[in-house]
Amino acid sequence: SLCAQIGLSSQMVNSAEEPLAFVDTLPTTVVSAQRYSELDMQIASRIQLIDVDDIANSGATDLVQLLQDESNLHFTSTSGNTAQSQVSMGGFGENSGQRVLVLLDGQRLNTADLGQINWLSIPLGLVESVEVIRGGQSALYGNNAVGGVIKINTRRPSEELSGQVQTSLGSFDSYNGRFALTGAKGVFGYSVHAEHDETDGYRENSQYKADGAGLKLDWTPSDWFTAYGSLTRVLSEYGLPGPLTRAELKADREQSTEMDNEGDEDVLYLRGGVGLCISDELTLSLDGGYTDRELNSEYYYDNIFYPYYYLKQSYEIFSFSPSLTFESEQVTSVLGIDYYDDVVTATTNDLYSTSEYGYTRETLAAFSSFAWRISEDWSLAGSLRVEDTETRGNNAGVESLVLDDDEYAWSLGLIRFVGNSSRIYGSVRRFYRYPATDEVIDVFSGLLPVINFELDLETGHEVELGGDTVHGALTLGGRVFYQSMNDEIIYDSSVGSFGANVNLDETERLGADLTASYQISETIDASFTYTWVHAEIATGAYEGSEVPLVPKHKLRLQFEYGLRDTILLTAGASYTDDVHVGGDFANASDELEGYLLFDFGVRYALTDDIDIFSAVDNLFDKEYVSTAFGPDGLYPGVGRSGRIGLLWKF
Repeated sequence: SLCAQIGLSSQMVNSAEEPLAFVDTLPTTVVSAQRYSELDMQIASRIQLIDVDDIANSGATDLVQLLQDESNLHFTSTSGNTAQSQVSMGGFGENSGQRVLVLLDGQRLNTADLGQINWLSIPLGLVESVEVIRGGQSALYGNNAVGGVIKINTRRPSEELSGQVQTSLGSFDSYNGRFALTGAKGVFGYSVHAEHDETDGYRENSQYKADGAGLKLDWTPSDWFTAYGSLTRVLSEYGLPGPLTRAELKADREQSTEMDNEGDEDVLYLRGGVGLCISDELTLSLDGGYTDRELNSEYYYDNIFYPYYYLKQSYEIFSFSPSLTFESEQVTSVLGIDYYDDVVTATTNDLYSTSEYGYTRETLAAFSSFAWRISEDWSLAGSLRVEDTETRGNNAGVESLVLDDDEYAWSLGLIRFVGNSSRIYGSVRRFYRYPATDEVIDVFSGLLPVINFELDLETGHEVELGGDTVHGALTLGGRVFYQSMNDEIIYDSSVGSFGANVNLDETERLGADLTASYQISETIDASFTYTWVHAEIATGAYEGSEVPLVPKHKLRLQFEYGLRDTILLTAGASYTDDVHVGGDFANASDELEGYLLFDFGVRYALTDDIDIFSAVDNLFDKEYVSTAFGPDGLYPGVGRSGRIGLLWKF
C-alpha cells in the first residue's frame, strides 16, 4: 500500500490502485520527491529516468560520465577531472551550476554561495536512480531550479538481500571500487555502501582521491507509519592545475603552471524523516537533513609580494520539509513547507594577514501542487510557491545590514493523452533565482561587509510545448521552449576597478530538446539526443550578443549491439558546438572551437551475476578546450582515456 511506501527520503510512489492504461506502452518514471507522486506522463515537463540498470550498463564510474552519456548534459571542468565539473541545462554559461538544482534524496546539494558541487562525493554505489527534469521548476523546488533539476535517489532496502561489487582500472592510474548492499529483516531495513576513487588526472596536478561510505536504516512497524535515517561521509583531496594561456596550451596541454595548488574536502550528509498514513487518501511526510562540508584550498604564486593564499570554507545546511499529500483516483494534491538555513564561514590567510568572514541565508517557503485527471484524455497540473529569504554577511564577527527578499513562482500545465501510446503537453511557468551570497555581499572592501542592494534577483517566464510517443520499435520525445529572464546576473570585469556582479536588462532563450530511440533489430538499438538553444542578451549595453559559454548545438548518437545474449557493444559520438569565452559579453574575442568526441564500450556477461566491461572515451584523442575565462584563461579537456572492470551483482 501507499502507507508502507512513504517516508524513505519522501520517495512516495503510486498508490495501490490499478495504473492507467497508457503506462503499459509508454516509458514510465516514478517521480520520487514529495512534490509529485504521479507518473511522469502526468507531468507537463520533460523528465528522464536513469535507473539502476542504466547505471550498471553504462560502465560509468561517476555521475558526470553517466549524465553526459545518458542525458546529453553539458559539463565543463577547470581541473581536468570530473570532481568539480559544472553542469549546464537550458542554455546558461558562466555560473551555470547556480541555475541547476541538484537534490540528493530530496535534500539540496547547492550551497548558498558560488561553491561548486563535488560530484564525486556522491558515490554511484549508493545511487538507485537519477531523474533529469528540464525547464524552470521554481514553483516546485524553489531557488536554483531555473534551467532544470537533477534528482539523485539512493538505494532503498528490499526484502531480499541484494547488492553489487564493482571495481575498475583506467588511464592516468585511475582506480574505482564500490560496494552496495540492501536488505530487510522484519520491520527493519538497511542499505550500506562504500566507495574508493582515485586518479592521477589527465593534466599535471589534476590528481584526485576520494573515500566514501554510508548507511541507511528504515523502520516500518505498521502499514500506516514508517521512519528512516541515513548517514554518508566522503573524504577527498585533489590538485588545482589552473588555466593555461594559448601559447602554453599549444606547447603542452597536459602541463600545469600551478603545480603546488591543492585542496581537500570532508562532507557529511545526515537525512531523516517519518511518514504517516492518516487515511486511505491522506499522508503526511516530515523530512529533514543536515550537511556539514569543510573545504581547504592552498594557492602558491610566483610573486614576491603575494606568494601564498589559503582559504578554509565551512558549509552547514539545515533543512526541514513537512508535506501533506491527498491522493484519489482523479486528483493528487500536495501542501508543504520548505525551510533552509545555510551558513557559510571562511578564513583566508595570505602570509600578511588573516581574515574571517561569513554569510548566512535563511529561507522559508510554502508551496502547493496538484494533478487533476479531468478525463481519460485530459490532465491538468499546477503549482504555486511563495518564499521569503534573509541574507546576512559578517566580517570578523561584525554583522552588516540584512537583505530581505520575497518572491513567488507558479506553473500551469495541460496534458492531452492520445490513445495508449502518445501524449502532448503545454505549460507556462514563472521562476526565480536569488543571488549567491558572494555575488551580493562584498567582504573585502573594509571592516564591514557590504551588501550590494543594487543587485536584483533573477526572475523570468517560460513557455514549453512537448510530447512523447511510441510506435512499435520507435520511441520519440521532445520539447520546444521560450524563456525570458530579467536581471540575469553576470560578473562584468569592465565595471569599476576590479569588476563587479551586475544585472543584465533582459535575456532570452529559445530552444529544443529532442530524443529518439529505435530498435533496429532484435540485437541492435540506436538512440539520439539533441539540444538546440539560442541564448541572447536582448537589451542593454550588450544587446544582440550571444551569452558566453553556451553551445548552440549539442547532440549525442549511440548504438548498442547485443551479441549472443552475452556481449553488449556500445558506440557513441557526442558533438558540442562553438562557444564564446567566459566574460566575452560583447562577443569580441575568438570563439572556442566545437568538438566531436567518440566513445566505445564492451560488456560481457561472464555469468548471470558477473559482468566484465571496458570502455574508451575520446577514442581519437581529440584536443579541445573544456571551458575558458578570457582569451588566455583556457582549461583543456581530457584526452583519450580507457577503463576496464568487473561488476558482480548478487
